[in-house]
Amino acid sequence: MKKIHGIKVSQPLGDFFIAKIKARDLLEISTSSVARYNKEGRLVGNQRPLKLPRLKAIANFIKSAEMSFPTSILVAANVDYEGNIIEDPLKRWNIYPTSVPDCFEIEIPTGISSLIIDGQHRLNAFSYTEEQFKDIELVCSIFIDLPNPYQAYLFATINGNQKRVDKSLALELFGYDVEDKPSNTWSPEKLAVYLTRKFNFTNDSPLYQKIKLAPLFSSIETTIDKTKWLLSTAAMVEGIMRLISSNPQKDRDFLAIKHSLWSSTGTRSDLKRMEEKSNRDTSVLRDLYIENKDEEIFKILFKYFVAVDSILWKNASADSIITKTIGITVLFDILKAIIENDGIQDSYEKYILLISDINYTSDYFSLSGGGKVKLRRILKYKLGFLTDKDLIESDIKFLQGQ
Repeated sequence: MKKIHGIKVSQPLGDFFIAKIKARDLLEISTSSVARYNKEGRLVGNQRPLKLPRLKAIANFIKSAEMSFPTSILVAANVDYEGNIIEDPLKRWNIYPTSVPDCFEIEIPTGISSLIIDGQHRLNAFSYTEEQFKDIELVCSIFIDLPNPYQAYLFATINGNQKRVDKSLALELFGYDVEDKPSNTWSPEKLAVYLTRKFNFTNDSPLYQKIKLAPLFSSIETTIDKTKWLLSTAAMVEGIMRLISSNPQKDRDFLAIKHSLWSSTGTRSDLKRMEEKSNRDTSVLRDLYIENKDEEIFKILFKYFVAVDSILWKNASADSIITKTIGITVLFDILKAIIENDGIQDSYEKYILLISDINYTSDYFSLSGGGKVKLRRILKYKLGFLTDKDLIESDIKFLQGQ
């Protein structure tokens, strides 16, 4: 038997209680019920199946210095796996008033006596952490005797009404405090955001005011000409990250874990020691990232995009795919291929000239994943990184028809 205290909250659907419960305790007293049809053909349960990769990713986050779950895990108390109300008084949660208004003592029986309505991945991820992390407290919204249909209703409304955060804004927020952190602790996301901002705000940059920075672009005070073509923050940040890391999230989590367990700072040099014990990351600018040579990375990108701007972008029409997200993504892939095959260059003009005669407004390059694959293949062929054998029949017809 465990006792906790909760604050009663009254809303139109009914009363519930806000309380804190340690992860290990919540694991012991709750389960989740996957949505399924029973033998009678009735829908029971309300959860998605647990996904192991997601559990492990959350577990890594839990072990980091940045771990925080401020939003509530929704708990249906006095409910069994089938969603039925538990009637046995020895297996029920009991609520007792205290001398403090709206504050109640909640008595929790031993064993499974509740269902997780929302937050099952956050909770079950603790099963993939060391014991000390299971003492972390979780905020819970506890519904007493909530019927199965209302459990499903809560899950559906919470997850159905959520609007996914714009990817560009989410990436920019990774760099929210980038200027306040030592640069040798920057994750791939932080460095990529920093470089993206630098390209946008450096006067002689080939990308000066050409990047759609979400907070700036949404401001009514911005001086950016929104009628001109703009690159998304996501396209730039993700392109830079692919050059310095094959797994940015793994790098970020590792740096955060280092920070919390071994020292006051987790640095990029620690990543090199990690790679000595596992598979080496072969991203083309990985060594420069680990060695904290950010200015060299910027200069490489700067020279490359100077060539792209003067040869491809300067006279590009509004419907040219080379100025779209797909085009930007492929341009980063081309830079990667150049460095992989020929190394870092003092100038990239000779390479960009080789792909300057492509009809980038052709319907052959659709604004889809298929269009991206075609564009990448054609450009690599023009640069000599692919042969005739790598082309498909439609590629050959496109090249012959230009």
